Amino acid sequence: MDNFKEKYSEELRYQEIKSNKYTLKGFFWFLIGVTAIWLLTAFGFFEVDMRLITVAFASTVVLFVPSLYIYFRKDLSEKWIKFYMMTLICIASGIIFAALSYHATLVFVVPLLLAVLYRRKDILWFTYVVNMVTMAISSFLSFYFGLCDLNILLKSQHVRAWYMDYVVDNALTVPLNTHSMILLILGFEVFPRCIILFVFSIILQYAMVSSNEDALRIVQLTYQKETDYKTKVFNKNKYEEMANSYYPSMNRIAVIFWDINNLKYFNDKYGHAVGDMAIEKLSSALYEFSDDRCRVYRIGGDEFLLIIDEPGEDEAENIIKSAKDKIAAFNVQDDIHISCAAGMAEGKGMDIRSIVKEADEKMYKNKKQEKEGSNYRKP
Repeated sequence: MDNFKEKYSEELRYQEIKSNKYTLKGFFWFLIGVTAIWLLTAFGFFEVDMRLITVAFASTVVLFVPSLYIYFRKDLSEKWIKFYMMTLICIASGIIFAALSYHATLVFVVPLLLAVLYRRKDILWFTYVVNMVTMAISSFLSFYFGLCDLNILLKSQHVRAWYMDYVVDNALTVPLNTHSMILLILGFEVFPRCIILFVFSIILQYAMVSSNEDALRIVQLTYQKETDYKTKVFNKNKYEEMANSYYPSMNRIAVIFWDINNLKYFNDKYGHAVGDMAIEKLSSALYEFSDDRCRVYRIGGDEFLLIIDEPGEDEAENIIKSAKDKIAAFNVQDDIHISCAAGMAEGKGMDIRSIVKEADEKMYKNKKQEKEGSNYRKP
């Protein structure tokens, strides 16, 4: 039984949720920045057309609302959410650029930085493509409706000193550009910025791949540190960690102590390989009950703990019965017939050590009853 893929999938799901939360927080601070500019303009700090700033601010608020709805109402592990949120952020960036033109050129970097949070190449390049589309559209809008870029409107691409040479009687006599504005905007504004963002995306991809490899390595090391090699359930190290830092915060827990009857018989008569098969049979039966509330630990040779957070009424007793039924079904399927003893105790999480001790004592009482009825046959 190899559950590394399951644990890795759980970790990926957790990372997806966390990245979506961080993206929303990034969008929120993005909105805060636009709000600050709007307020400063309203109080006369910036000499910019108030209508343009208001359009940028109002549009960002409107686009932020559906993201907020998703955060509170949807499962943040769903794969479509990141694409939807990044699209909204790209559109918001395009609207701000359309209003403020060259004053907001760097705004297109924001979606790429947020895309890196997901540590996936597909979302990075999806964001880059959407960025290019919104940049092209917003560039035309900014030229005709936003803060105009004079180096495109005028037939020039020069610095201040060059313009001053064309001042005659306090009037600027620079000729207007007669080329197609579509080609000028695409060629002199959109295309160079797309190249810069492309190089920026390549660099971000390298950083993202490296980060993803580190994350996978951390997951592997964590898995090896807290997982029993043979049975693939949690090991004693993980139990000690949880007993010290997690379970004391639980209002109530249920502990089931498990032990295989007469394991020494299997080891002495058939060898340790058969004894290991008996241990794996028990761990397989118990692992089927594991989830976010119910965890299985191997704390000794054939000793297992199954600990339930905030157990329901008779939940522990039902698990004991179901697990023994599964073991009985396994006995029918092969020649290794095992029986197990189980002891259960409940109490407050802060008393976990004494609860485990009580469950252990009850297990030994049950062991005396179960031991006599066990059958053993060589496989």
